[in-house]
Amino acid sequence: MTVTFTPKKLAFMQLPSTKGDIYDSGSSIGEVHNILLFNNNTISETVTIYLHDGTNEYIIIKAILVASETLLFQFINEGLIVDAASKLTGLSTTAAKVTCSVNGTERA
Repeated sequence: MTVTFTPKKLAFMQLPSTKGDIYDSGSSIGEVHNILLFNNNTISETVTIYLHDGTNEYIIIKAILVASETLLFQFINEGLIVDAASKLTGLSTTAAKVTCSVNGTERA
């Protein structure tokens, strides 16, 4: 069986103010290597990112970003695994003020 690894931008968006999907790997296995967050607002924003495993949802990142702050979360080795049953969801205090970039590899 041949396994293909494809490096890619897994998600690039501005977070909503109500919890929504950030990244769903579909039938592939996603390996998240980093999540970059930037607060483009003039006030602080609280960002929460969850990993939903198909049954349960758990917070993996909760951070307060001050105005114009950038945070980088890195996941070493294989990264944060988002398999076919899983997905990343999240939100920020104010819609369309926090940019979220999720980068990694998809394994198929």
